[in-house]
Amino acid sequence: MTADVYAGDDALRKGARTSQPAGAAMFNIVADADADILMRVSAALNLLNVAPRLFHMETRPEGAAVNALVECAEPQAQLIARKLQQLTSVRDVVMSYIPA
Repeated sequence: MTADVYAGDDALRKGARTSQPAGAAMFNIVADADADILMRVSAALNLLNVAPRLFHMETRPEGAAVNALVECAEPQAQLIARKLQQLTSVRDVVMSYIPA
């Protein structure tokens, strides 16, 4: 397998993950129900280079509610929470970390 530009890509050289993530982060996001909110949140989560275990979005009267559970280390989760808070359409981000 050819190595990619992402850190930790060597973990997949033999076709399977050799190390387990340190835990998982649950992101609860409240944002304006703009047409591009799904893309904006997904782009921030994509920085982790791993598919979310859970992703749920629904529109409510007060805006859109997005919940995502992603396996990652705690410093990575804090970075993504800060990136999500910087999005102009995001009103609130609550991140809770669950160690493995």
